[in-house]
Amino acid sequence: MLPDQAYEALIDAVGQENVSREPVVLDGYAWQPTFNYNPELWMERPSAVVLPGSTEEVRQTILVCNEYGLKFKALSTGWCVTAAPWCEGVVILDLRRMNRILEIDEKNMYVVVEPCAIGAQIQAEVMRYGLNIHMIGAGCISSPLASATSFMGHGWDGIYMSYSPRNVLGVEWVLPSGKVLKLGTPGSGLGWFSGDGPGPSLRGIMRGAIGACGGVGVFTKCALKLFNWPGPPVVEAEGLGLDTKTELPQHFKVYLCFLPDWDSFADSMYEIGEAEIGYIINKNALGLLLSVIFPRLTRKIAKRKAIKETVDVLKNEFEIILAGNSEREISYQVEVLEDIISRNGGFLFDLGDNPLVGIFWWGLVRNYAPPILFRPGGQFMTLFGSDDSFDSQVTAARLGERIKKEWLEKDLIYDDLGDTSWMHIFENGMWGHCEVPFIFDPRNRRQVEAVMPEAIESVMASLEKNLGVGMLAMEPLIRKIASPMQGNYNKWQKEFQRIIDPRGAADSALYTGEAEIDLSTIDPNKLQKMTEIIMKNLWTESGPPR
Repeated sequence: MLPDQAYEALIDAVGQENVSREPVVLDGYAWQPTFNYNPELWMERPSAVVLPGSTEEVRQTILVCNEYGLKFKALSTGWCVTAAPWCEGVVILDLRRMNRILEIDEKNMYVVVEPCAIGAQIQAEVMRYGLNIHMIGAGCISSPLASATSFMGHGWDGIYMSYSPRNVLGVEWVLPSGKVLKLGTPGSGLGWFSGDGPGPSLRGIMRGAIGACGGVGVFTKCALKLFNWPGPPVVEAEGLGLDTKTELPQHFKVYLCFLPDWDSFADSMYEIGEAEIGYIINKNALGLLLSVIFPRLTRKIAKRKAIKETVDVLKNEFEIILAGNSEREISYQVEVLEDIISRNGGFLFDLGDNPLVGIFWWGLVRNYAPPILFRPGGQFMTLFGSDDSFDSQVTAARLGERIKKEWLEKDLIYDDLGDTSWMHIFENGMWGHCEVPFIFDPRNRRQVEAVMPEAIESVMASLEKNLGVGMLAMEPLIRKIASPMQGNYNKWQKEFQRIIDPRGAADSALYTGEAEIDLSTIDPNKLQKMTEIIMKNLWTESGPPR
């Protein structure tokens, strides 16, 4: 229960109309279904919700939390359990009032935004200048600031626009103590063009590989890199969502590419990256998409061996959009792509004459499909997700294929036809990203109870192949397992947390928290294997394994 004095102090900080402790309002913030394997779907109810409208109001709210022994958690456009409170006594800072685009620097190709400026909003404005912004796979209604500063950030435009941690420039950061820190050139009054210097960079501490999920404070402004947009300044489109109708612009080509096996698939990705062609590239988990869009049809397909085998043959598929600034450039890219796919034994399907090519193209550029498909409340988890060479991502995809097959045979996950991975390349093909998503039924107790053991199994398989922890590194239970195997990294996270947050005001469960392991839920044979991996890789405070 929030003390009256603390409630009055919050009102003083942001105004009466921007604070609430009404149960019906608070329960809305405790409903975060995605990535939540709790069948009740409810997280901790916050003690209060505050809607600050400026950096100063964020700072004043945090100072109130410090004074009254409360914790805080920032929320922008979050759509999963990472955005919910993870303990009692948390004040949610709902940043929806801070939704402005503050500056577009056309010459230096960056944009300065607040936390709730969404991808579609930013993209619509910067395209007028012949520019575009990277958006992650969560969709165009997500916050680019959040993925750049605080969470994971990958998307199918990575071949051209890299990924979120690379694109963050200057940052305004309110620490858990209430102090305001400006990273990079903004701290010297030189504009927003760089996130490093003068002096040492703190971007690695700010977000690392996964992000601190709100555990190190609140990011109130940041600058993000922009990239060339060779399309029209305004895309004329009719309709909404999957009913959208639009035309494919000049100097764009859209292809589906099919390869015979994983090796030729990986070789093609490497060559495309080295050739520096392509604007968007993506391998979809086709079975997963069918499961979400046509669940009844997918259940029927899963029972028909011939159709299921056909889908399996097509699993080494990816979509690619080529974009050029001239007819000569787009012609060159087409020739290079045709040569790469042909030499690797694959074939191309040109969507140029298909009546749906416009919506397919715009859906990938605008990135509006993920919110339509997943935000209605489907329960899914995603595994792996470490970033490394594309060969390592193919290894992850193969591991995911094997693991999911075992789970399907035991009816522990929804049958998505065994299709495993969502993959793409970035950094000119030098790096790749692979996630292995799966769907489970929250009404099925066996499937719900199997989620965490399945996650642990995937992490152990990943570590055994030296693939890293991946996206599950934010899970307190996984951190408990993995930290001793990777230099006791959580020890150093806790030490940094102690320095910047002496009163423990931030809800840092997803940044430094650890959880005990319920060994009874893990198969004894797999438990033995997990123990062997841990002992083999175990670090102590005195150093690595000998």
